[in-house]
Amino acid sequence: MSLGAEYLALIGAVFVLNVMPAFAPPTWMLLTFLGLAFPAGNGWAVAGLAAAAATAGRGVLAMASRRLLRSRWVPEAMRSNLGRVGAAIQHRRKTAGGMFLLFAVSPLPSNALFLAYGLTKAPLALILLPFFIGRSFSYALAFSGSAAVARRFDLELGTGASIGYFVVSQCLSLGLVYGFTRLDWQRSWAERRLCWVATKNTAPAPPGQG
Repeated sequence: MSLGAEYLALIGAVFVLNVMPAFAPPTWMLLTFLGLAFPAGNGWAVAGLAAAAATAGRGVLAMASRRLLRSRWVPEAMRSNLGRVGAAIQHRRKTAGGMFLLFAVSPLPSNALFLAYGLTKAPLALILLPFFIGRSFSYALAFSGSAAVARRFDLELGTGASIGYFVVSQCLSLGLVYGFTRLDWQRSWAERRLCWVATKNTAPAPPGQG
């Protein structure tokens, strides 16, 4: 297989992994494997292509989440609540961008972040750019670091403990997305306690009843 074909295969694999909403192996694990298998590869080229593919995949995931928000399955109260979150993010663009960058540098899974962000209707560019920059560095570190130790250590990537951690972390991520959509952010901030969005009309009972 030529170098160009290998890079295309990498882009396709990383894109598919990142467009999946849950239970996809983390991209850094793939980059670590590639670094162990091909220690002579160009780490920055691999990291840059992987970061671009991951950013594209997460962008598609966020847009799919945003489309879900417009469906009839999402109550109007929840839409309004998430709209306020998006407005708050836009109001603090620099702070939000910095937090997204720090998150992207870390190896934390980002599927829940993009699912939740897509629901807020905030500009995708505000999260995609720092995500690309941060993942470029973290992927380069994953590839180059594993390549550097490939001749010294025999790393086992597919242990039962790592699989169990992966499944549990993905379930927790989906739970966090659900909690994100149900939390009334404006009331919670004002009252300094967790307040939840009411999904049904709670009009007071007519006089003489109840």
